[in-house]
Amino acid sequence: MKITINYIRTSLCCILLSLVFVACNKDDIIREKAMHIIINGYNGDAEDLEVSIDTTVYDKTVMHGKFLLKSTSVIGFNVVYTFNPVVTEPLLRIKNTTTGKVMYTGALPVEGTKAMFNYIYLDGKEQVIEIPKADANTNKLGFYLNYPTDNSPIDIFLYRRDEVNGAEYREYFAKNVRPNTWVYTNYLATEAFNEKTKLDKSSICFTKAGTVDQWAIEGDENQSKVSAFGKGLPLAGEKGLVQPYFFTPSAGMLSHSSLFFYPDRNY
Repeated sequence: MKITINYIRTSLCCILLSLVFVACNKDDIIREKAMHIIINGYNGDAEDLEVSIDTTVYDKTVMHGKFLLKSTSVIGFNVVYTFNPVVTEPLLRIKNTTTGKVMYTGALPVEGTKAMFNYIYLDGKEQVIEIPKADANTNKLGFYLNYPTDNSPIDIFLYRRDEVNGAEYREYFAKNVRPNTWVYTNYLATEAFNEKTKLDKSSICFTKAGTVDQWAIEGDENQSKVSAFGKGLPLAGEKGLVQPYFFTPSAGMLSHSSLFFYPDRNY
């Protein structure tokens, strides 16, 4: 009889311990979260760069190297990463694929479900990106034109030609400024560019200072102008946005990276 009682007690203890273990595991499962991770910027290195998050490595074997940060190219890294914040505090790392050197390290945010990292590598080093604070009364737009072979002054403007009457509209972001440096301007949408349908038919142009048709990059329109479609420029009534843009000529075109992320905006 004593043996039976002891057996029952032992069994009950095992069951209780199992329930505690299951409860702990269930709690861990509940706490597991998915985070949308974005890296914007530019890799000016001659080597591809590799991203890792905690123990997950996005190397050349993952989707045929889709997530590598290609050399001399704008960056558009975009993944959803699942982890348990109770168990680990994951770090994002960017590494040179040839030397193995870690070029950048950043922690995932504790709160929220989205994380954005900006990374620009130029002239053999990571560039410091000084982003101004938001102003509730206006929008702050930033422009960087990567054109190291010519530092002549340029103008930057938004352009649209009306399809019906042929009228031309220009809104200047900056005049007589230098490439290869950040230029910030206060901006509120004007009537000619205050709707998405208008912006979708507009272009962002870089010309030699004081001109409207002398293109800044090698006199080439294709390398000095890009569609405003999908660039997220502020619409009528929008204020308080901070939006830096990095532009660089690439393969005969003008490429860009938007160094901001407003998931709740519809643009």
